[in-house]
Amino acid sequence: MPRPKPAGFTLIELLIVIGLIGLLLGLLLPAVEHVRHQAYIDKCASNLRQIGMAINLYEGDNAGNYPRTLYDPNAPLTFGTGINAPDPFQPGGPDANDLTAPLFLLMKAQKLPPEVFICPYNDDTEYSPDSANFTGRSNFTAYKKNLAYSFANPYPSAAAATAGYRLCNKLTADFALAADMNPGVDTHSNVFLATPTSPKNQLQQANSDNHEKDGQNVLFGDYHVSWNTTPTCGMQHDNIYTSKSAISPNVNASPADATDSVLLPDDD
Repeated sequence: MPRPKPAGFTLIELLIVIGLIGLLLGLLLPAVEHVRHQAYIDKCASNLRQIGMAINLYEGDNAGNYPRTLYDPNAPLTFGTGINAPDPFQPGGPDANDLTAPLFLLMKAQKLPPEVFICPYNDDTEYSPDSANFTGRSNFTAYKKNLAYSFANPYPSAAAATAGYRLCNKLTADFALAADMNPGVDTHSNVFLATPTSPKNQLQQANSDNHEKDGQNVLFGDYHVSWNTTPTCGMQHDNIYTSKSAISPNVNASPADATDSVLLPDDD
């Protein structure tokens, strides 16, 4: 007797199976993306914890002072100067008030791997092998590529210093010491929009670009790190990316007083 031919799937059945697979993928992919994003946030927080530990060790060896290079209260802020100088405190080293040189000094003194200063979610930053040349260098090779975090301004104006601002181990647990990169002011960011009463869309415009403006990891004065969905997470709801005294879209301003976090450089 001839065997009957096995029944195959009908077109409708195949379409139903394909539709179910597509539905399952549609449910699964957002969950996978959420897990991946959270992993980046956690890795970024780990970077800031390592930086906090390095600052703690550095100030322990330097009478409680945090890393800082040449300071002139009457000079403007500078960025990424004196790259090839072997000593940041000798002629040819970074210019006065260079905001990135103290971070390189911290990396050099505590032998931190350069990858610690790179946010894994920020595609604009990358590890540069020559940035690990601590001996003949006093600054990042290209700080916009080698640095994804902003730090409290160590160069206060004379007025801020008189008002009690000093970057040292006397900071309180609610003072923002470092965080994901300050987004600055550009076509899609405006740090000046963030106040404790700002609507969500304005707060997002003031969040760091490191994590798609969902928020930022912040390192505080007692070296703990937390995730914050708004930059108004400093002392007394201080906006950690701007100065209290800033009245124009100039992010690179001095702190106003001892409670004012101004995390720099910015992303502009």
